[in-house]
Amino acid sequence: MSDQPGIVRKATNNKLTAMMQVRNEAHRYLRMVLDDLSKYVDEITILDDGSTDETVAICASYGKVVSLGRSTASQYGLDEAALKRRLFRRTVATRPDWILAVDADEVFESRFHTEVRRMINQTGLDWYSFRFYHFWSSMTHYRVDKLWSPTQYGPRLFRYMPGAVYRQSDQALHGGSIPVNLVSEFPGARSDIRIKHYGYAGAREEIRRKYLFYVARDPRSQFCPRNHYESMLDEHPVLEPWTEEP
Repeated sequence: MSDQPGIVRKATNNKLTAMMQVRNEAHRYLRMVLDDLSKYVDEITILDDGSTDETVAICASYGKVVSLGRSTASQYGLDEAALKRRLFRRTVATRPDWILAVDADEVFESRFHTEVRRMINQTGLDWYSFRFYHFWSSMTHYRVDKLWSPTQYGPRLFRYMPGAVYRQSDQALHGGSIPVNLVSEFPGARSDIRIKHYGYAGAREEIRRKYLFYVARDPRSQFCPRNHYESMLDEHPVLEPWTEEP
């Protein structure tokens, strides 16, 4: 257990709030993600990062979206830390018990819908991490070579306790979605539930545009190894078919 003072943990009837940052997602995976979240979370908090398409209108059309913030100009890749802090403040203002940090191109496998209540209605753990499966130029196959292999775990579900101290990353890019002291200062566990990441599931040209964006924002590879950026351009990545577990 954390030794931070003022900690209160509820064992039942915990409210689950998803938080998500979006930008120009109208023609990508936004509707799919919001449809899925709406099946099992109680509320959704969203921060729009200067979208110029119908992203905001789509978000506003979902009943579980209870907080929708807007920015006039995008900060992504320039000051991601400021965006994450703003999203976190907006989310905790809705008084959640647990927070699910999710991107607009990510979907948890379907068994999460039934297991998440058991995960959050207990007092022994304060966070869970999940394995990421990066779908590549397809919504049926994911990548298994290099650093894209689904061996990496990332914390995405965590308990929010008003008396606890949470510290946010200061990184301008790739700073993560959850407080940086969560894993080191609070008890948690790895889950065997998987996350489907569709950020690279589009056409090769879309992946190339993402590559150019990252290397322009991170020219000295301060936030990610250069060889990982370069691997986005691999012509023959190793892929495996996705199978949904019951």
